[in-house]
Parts: sequence; structure tokens; C-alpha cells
Amino acid sequence: MKSRDNTSTSGPIPFPSSSRGEVSPPTDEDRAIAREHDAELRDICRDTSRALQEIRQWTGNVLRDTLTELDLDLLMLVQVLDERPSVVRALMDGDLENLTTEKIIENLEKLRR
Repeated sequence: MKSRDNTSTSGPIPFPSSSRGEVSPPTDEDRAIAREHDAELRDICRDTSRALQEIRQWTGNVLRDTLTELDLDLLMLVQVLDERPSVVRALMDGDLENLTTEKIIENLEKLRR
């Protein structure tokens, strides 16, 4: 195959020289700022993780309460949720450990229809 600009590609591709040697080492102030940002990031991640756990717990409780209130039998829930009987049985028993928050919400939406 011939290239349009007739440039040969059989030789090495030239890259600009590395400028890594020109970078000055971080100062104590840079390190302090980086540590501060790391601490802030850890706090944000911890708070976000806790919030997601609370959301999962809340949605799980809503699903359990909804299943109790509807009082549907296994076969009806299998049809409504479009899940295997073993999965529905686990839901009816309140076992939500193997479900993601997304799946819990999806099941709630199916039950609302």
C-alpha cells in the first residue's frame, strides 16, 4: 500500500526529545500542597462511600417493605420481576446481599408498574 504523501514508514518514527530532565524536583511547599489534596480526596472518597452505602441500605429497605406490602406469591413475583425463582425467593426472604443498588432500584421500578 502506498501512502498519499510518499513518506516511507519503514524507518524509525522521530519523536521530540524528552523534556523530563528539565523538570525541577518538587519543593517542600509542593509536597505539602499534594499531601493536603490527598487528604481532601480521601475525605471525599470516604464521605461518598458512606453516602452510597446509605442509599443502598435505604433502597433495600424500601424494596423489602414493598414486597411485604404487596404480599404477592413467588410465581407472580417471578413474572413481574422477570427473575429466576431462586432470586425471587431470596428477595422474599430479605436477602439483598447479592444485588447491586442498581438492581434493587430496577426491581422497585418493575414493582411500581
